[in-house]
Amino acid sequence: MSGVISKAVQILDLLLPQGTEKDMSVTEISKALNMPVQSVHRLLTSLAEHGFVAQNTKTKRYKLGLSIMKYGFLMWDSLMLRTIARPFMEEISKQTKETVYLSVRENAEGIYIDSVDSPQVLKISEPIGLRLPLFIGASNRVILAFLNPMLQKTIMDSFEWSEATSLKAFLRKDVEQELLTIKQNGYAISISEATEGTTGIGAPIFSYDNTVIGSLNVAGPSIRFGEVNIEKYSNMVKKYANLISNELGYRGRVR
Repeated sequence: MSGVISKAVQILDLLLPQGTEKDMSVTEISKALNMPVQSVHRLLTSLAEHGFVAQNTKTKRYKLGLSIMKYGFLMWDSLMLRTIARPFMEEISKQTKETVYLSVRENAEGIYIDSVDSPQVLKISEPIGLRLPLFIGASNRVILAFLNPMLQKTIMDSFEWSEATSLKAFLRKDVEQELLTIKQNGYAISISEATEGTTGIGAPIFSYDNTVIGSLNVAGPSIRFGEVNIEKYSNMVKKYANLISNELGYRGRVR
């Protein structure tokens, strides 16, 4: 299998544009990579099925497909997100003196990709790279709430609800109801779900194509998250999440 993947990557590398769009025939690719024509044709057929290459129906020549562009934009979004979000995260941490996290979705999980630690002795300090199912924690549920409904359902169907690694038991019907509330409010709140005695507040971040790509979150010990601070911090993360979204090119309705 690894040999097949290696050959497919060689074909994609060969088709990379060099100043102008590049297209090649099966025979040209076969000669350039010293591969049998049958193998090249079989690989191109598979790559075309997934949109990684496209064939001109008239010339029968191949070029890179739109899937390459899609994944490139996703990677660009991720890199841009961290760069753009960082100063806003530092500002929230300065104002709240709590830990601030930046999260993104990968399949059915949410992942912390950056953080600014609280300066206080008693604080939350979860590791970068921490993964949890999208229904656990404010940082994740707020992403789940704003996904396309069909994608949201697909992800919800994939969860093993009885095996959730959480301090709190979750029922699907309760989560589905909460997702509606999150969409209405524009933020999510979690209390003692992944870590005992902690509260988190998250707001969604959207990209240029109006897709939710992550969340901005403030979290800390629940004893410091009384009613007044919860309201204050909820408004703050919503405000700064919207500013980050605007920097990424989002032009949808402010939530």
